[in-house]
Amino acid sequence: IFMDQQMIRLLHRLRFLLFALPMAPVSAFADGENIIAACSPWPPYVVDGEKPGGILVDYVEDLLQGFGYSVRIDVFPWKRAIEAARSGNVDVIFCAEEGQAKTYGLEYEFPILISDTVLLSHRDAPLEASQVWHHRIALGAGYWYGDLFESRRQDVDTIEVVDDLTILRMVASNRADGGLMEKAVLDSLLHTYPELAEMIHVSSEPVTTQTFYFAMSPATQIDMRHLRQHITKSRPKPIIQQVNSNAL
Repeated sequence: IFMDQQMIRLLHRLRFLLFALPMAPVSAFADGENIIAACSPWPPYVVDGEKPGGILVDYVEDLLQGFGYSVRIDVFPWKRAIEAARSGNVDVIFCAEEGQAKTYGLEYEFPILISDTVLLSHRDAPLEASQVWHHRIALGAGYWYGDLFESRRQDVDTIEVVDDLTILRMVASNRADGGLMEKAVLDSLLHTYPELAEMIHVSSEPVTTQTFYFAMSPATQIDMRHLRQHITKSRPKPIIQQVNSNAL
């Protein structure tokens, strides 16, 4: 009788499991995998703080969580973020320019941001994109302008590398003929400093357009087959920040 009672209890447990298993959530994603992502501060795309935020941070969080991953985003200086990715301490870096793939051996998975760089000038002496050369130009600090601009650095009279707000003030006060800046960054600054906006002319065409990528560390422990399956299925669209997409 004792054995029969044990068998009955065992059968009840087996029956519960057989009914419960089909009801358990089944995920095609990489359950249990955590992704550590990193980027450098770059308002309004990446805003450093107690909890990182900004256009790109929100995009990456939503994207990876939609794939079923748990994600933690850290904000580092760019060189440190690159080193962390190369060593495998970070799985993903984002807002990375294409040329850095060859330099650092990162595995670029898909475009995350297509972004225009515009030429700023004083409203009384407007410059268009084709007139960027042979002028005193101010650049955003730490910004990468791609092979096209780098190949013509010698053509520019003077280059000053300063922060974005300083570029705006230099152009507004005629201390520089022009300045190069990301369109979305410029929009944010002009909204914050409307008195400077009244003195600024924005080129109607971009000086250059960069494509930034979602880049995986070559040393990551993430199952890349899973990630690529997710990307293939969902085909995520990059954020587009272009001159012709916004009224000047």
